Amino acid sequence: MLEFASPMLAWWAALAVPIVLIYIIKVRMRRRPVSTLLFWNQLFDEKKPRAWWQQLRHWLSLVLQLAFVLLLVAALIDPLWSWQKSSQRRVVLILDNSASMKATEADGITRLQSAKEIAKGLARSLRPGDEMSLVSAGGQSVVQVGLTNHARLLIEGIAECQQTDAPSALLPAIATAERLLKDRPEKSEIIILTDGCIEDFETIRNNPLVKIYGVGTAQENTAITRYQVRRSVMDSVGYQVLIEVTNSGVEEIKTKLELSLEDSLVDVVPISLKPGESQTRILDHTSATGGRLVAKLDSKDALGTDNSAITILPQRAPLPITLVTSGSLFLKSVLESMPLVELSISETAPNSAPMGGLLVIDRKMPEVLPRGRVLIVDPQNNTDLWTVGENLEQPLVAHVAKDSPLTQHIRLDNVLFPGAKQLTFSQPVESLIRDPLDSPLLARLKRPGGDLWILTCNLEQSDLPLRIAFPVLIKNAIEWFQGNEGQLRPIVPTGTLATFSIPSQEQAEATAAPDADQAEATTDSAIAVESTTTELSRRDLQVSSPSGKKSSLSAQGEQVLIGPILECGLWTVAPISDSRDATGIAKVELNKGNVDYRWTFASNLTNRSESDLKPRGELLTADSLSVVSLGGRAIWFYLALLGLMLLTTEWWLYQRRVVG
Repeated sequence: MLEFASPMLAWWAALAVPIVLIYIIKVRMRRRPVSTLLFWNQLFDEKKPRAWWQQLRHWLSLVLQLAFVLLLVAALIDPLWSWQKSSQRRVVLILDNSASMKATEADGITRLQSAKEIAKGLARSLRPGDEMSLVSAGGQSVVQVGLTNHARLLIEGIAECQQTDAPSALLPAIATAERLLKDRPEKSEIIILTDGCIEDFETIRNNPLVKIYGVGTAQENTAITRYQVRRSVMDSVGYQVLIEVTNSGVEEIKTKLELSLEDSLVDVVPISLKPGESQTRILDHTSATGGRLVAKLDSKDALGTDNSAITILPQRAPLPITLVTSGSLFLKSVLESMPLVELSISETAPNSAPMGGLLVIDRKMPEVLPRGRVLIVDPQNNTDLWTVGENLEQPLVAHVAKDSPLTQHIRLDNVLFPGAKQLTFSQPVESLIRDPLDSPLLARLKRPGGDLWILTCNLEQSDLPLRIAFPVLIKNAIEWFQGNEGQLRPIVPTGTLATFSIPSQEQAEATAAPDADQAEATTDSAIAVESTTTELSRRDLQVSSPSGKKSSLSAQGEQVLIGPILECGLWTVAPISDSRDATGIAKVELNKGNVDYRWTFASNLTNRSESDLKPRGELLTADSLSVVSLGGRAIWFYLALLGLMLLTTEWWLYQRRVVG
């Protein structure tokens, strides 16, 4: 039984009427004066007037033109057999737009571009009743176009599907496709256009609804598959870089790895890799400044995304230190030898530690200890936080807290602390170094305005300043106050989520030290910090991608999730309406201390599976003709083709008649 998709278009058959009229209407001849009628009479006798039905001499031409009109009308109404209508299907097309689809083939076209052309051909083959949906699978599953039979909408969706730098997410995309087709799975199909550089290939291929069509060919590729940087825990200006390079091709390669800090070349490392081999290098360098640290392979291959990686090297800011002493050469010499220390010496103690810095007081203490971060050496008098007693009878080091950052990498077993006094504290303290009677020789006192460290040792009488442990102890204290604990800045792999933490109250307090002339109490400062942090947590945030795209985020408490990350490069999170200083950094004024709520993180591909540009299994041939599987060509296509043939035949007969 034959049905019609568009029967309302049958009125186009009325075109046959004017065609027939053109053939039967008598053409009136023009009147012209001539000199004689002799020849015209002879011609008139040969061609006498005929009836209208006798004028259809060129009947074959008329039949051909009428047949062309009928075929054209038949194509417009789109006849469809009942069995064909019952076999109409729904297809979900999954387009792999992962990082490996960015690889360039020998003809200079990327794999994604080839897949898009195939997808467009598949969309053009839709017939009335067929439906198709478009799902992308680069880093995440996204329904680009829902189920529709509108070919133009599908083609536009295919064209707008963007390349990503993330690994493929085909399993989530297949799960999405199955949800779209769950009401009629027996007449449905999932078509995947991919290069086959995917994990779980066998699992995907064993799905009865899935057909995997391949684009691209196996390519040689060398990639940076691991990249991390951290500040050294031993050197305040040092940093370590961990880099792994992998050769996923079948030929041995020799290349160079270049390391640059803010466009200044830092190191060049020769790399030689056998097929399938990976090499890991740990590079040690020094720099007080921070910035963009870029690793780049001097290699030209099909995929350039994984030939470079970027991260942020944290900057080590100078630490202002005020030394209050009457002439301690040991403290002065050790502090002057420390890198990134801006030392100033005073004979009287200020009201507070320098902003963002450290106050070191030797021997003579003020009755009310200054606010901020303070290191006390050899206290000699009573203060508001302790009372000084008699000298310790056995000032011998018996216990050192190995888990404290302040006492790591030092050995003080059986070292004497002469002149150490018994201190009675007005509040609990943390003892890091103790004598045999558990009296504190080195103690930490926590307070809201900044921690206080007390070293009960007379440096002039002790041999401690002559030991390597003393400068290490001072260095640990400085790095503790700076907050330098290696400062590993993790890199976010593409395809994963990034987490941004809004600065907490404790972090804000550490950043915004009270000013020396500020008269407010420390507790008032803490309340102001807490209030400002809570207010900021309710503000809207904005994330900027490496390509400049900006999108809004909403903070929930003190955590913000971003992603999945789909681009390689540097991402930035900042308040939408923030105030910026001359360096472009978003700042919030807090008790005359600047707290930085702007966060920049790096994202790289660093994925071995995605950098291996060889398919993991056998793929079906993917081209515009073989992938079209929605029932073949419709009847209207063949009717239109036959009509074109008839039109060509009629034109040929007309030309033959004219020539004859």
